[in-house]
Amino acid sequence: MPILATVTTNPLQITFIGVVLALVFLASIVGVLGWMLRLPKETERTRTAAKAVRSVNKLTRILVPLLSQSEATDRIVALAMQMAQSRGGNVELLAVIEVPFTLPLNARVEEDEKRALELLDRAESVARQCVTGMNKAEVNKRILKARDAGSAIVREAELQAADLILMANTPVRVRGNLQQINPTVDYIMKNAPCEVLVLSRGRASASQKGAGEGETEGRATTAGAVR
Repeated sequence: MPILATVTTNPLQITFIGVVLALVFLASIVGVLGWMLRLPKETERTRTAAKAVRSVNKLTRILVPLLSQSEATDRIVALAMQMAQSRGGNVELLAVIEVPFTLPLNARVEEDEKRALELLDRAESVARQCVTGMNKAEVNKRILKARDAGSAIVREAELQAADLILMANTPVRVRGNLQQINPTVDYIMKNAPCEVLVLSRGRASASQKGAGEGETEGRATTAGAVR
């Protein structure tokens, strides 16, 4: 009877050239992945940019004093809402009634109270129109009676731990066409416990440009300390 013998062959043959090719392929894969995942080298410029972004992202509690009824005030309210909404923050709309020293602080000043309510209603209407999407910012409004609007707004910013004061400048006319910064705005910029952003109109007013041309572009001025 013939005897059948089976010969087992190893289909996987390891050769020196195969090992070298495998190592080269593996090294190339590791190199590509390392290049893709490698973080860029941090420089002074990137550190400065990152610091600025972190600082702005922390501005979630925004105080908006309403000094006048104007397009600049509407724009500053809209800006505050957009900033707060993107950060899930809150906006405080504040109208200050200056009570003269000849009257008690809690005296009824009907004309000023009516004007303050109109300011708040208009600002709230602008704020509500800016709310979009699911991430809604919280909006509060209030009237505050004080002897001096500037010091009262600074005190409110301190009590509320505000991160930012947003306001529109209402220039005071001195002589002829010469204008100066509103004393209330000037006081807040110098004494605020947080950053202050002021929207100011251009040098030429709408009345000087003629009917139908509208306002000039505003300029933003910043001041205050970063907390």
